[in-house]
Amino acid sequence: MKDAPRLAWPVAVRSSHAADEVSANFERECVDFFAEVVQVAGVAKSVGHIYGLLYASPEPLSFSDIVERLRVSKGSASQGLRLLRSLGAINVAKPPLSTHGPHDAGSEAELLRRDYYEPELSLRKLVGGVLRERVAPLTATGADRLTRLRGLVKQNGKNKIFYLNRIKQLETWQRRLKTVLPVLGMMLGSKNRGK
Repeated sequence: MKDAPRLAWPVAVRSSHAADEVSANFERECVDFFAEVVQVAGVAKSVGHIYGLLYASPEPLSFSDIVERLRVSKGSASQGLRLLRSLGAINVAKPPLSTHGPHDAGSEAELLRRDYYEPELSLRKLVGGVLRERVAPLTATGADRLTRLRGLVKQNGKNKIFYLNRIKQLETWQRRLKTVLPVLGMMLGSKNRGK
């Protein structure tokens, strides 16, 4: 399988100044790392790019900052931010101090109206958000689906035993998942455990 192309980074990020170069390289590595992480969960790489960019940024970033720095469409950025917020993976933050420099009154007010984002750093909250938003709904909809599968098996005499065994296996998995989710939630919710 061919490696995915790395994101094109703005020329302005590449600087002869060593500190700027370190920042650009750190940002690039974080963006690439989180793109790979989210793909394991079947989430679009662009979502990982956004989280990685926020993770690597010393200051909160606005929607416009994200679109400009990652060179992604507004639609892609909007969809990614919405998903990350629903998972609790990012938080709305106060505008960075650098936005409070000398601006005219109109642009200052506009800057303060924008939402700025920063990454959630608590592993407990990140995993808890994924369990709550992605895994738990599967257990709720699974019962309806299993009922429909049983109905289909009644209509087909051929391979009935095979299909019933498969349904029983799915029911076992669903029961185990329903048992494990609350335990995981309690473990992740414990304040005594490390982040």
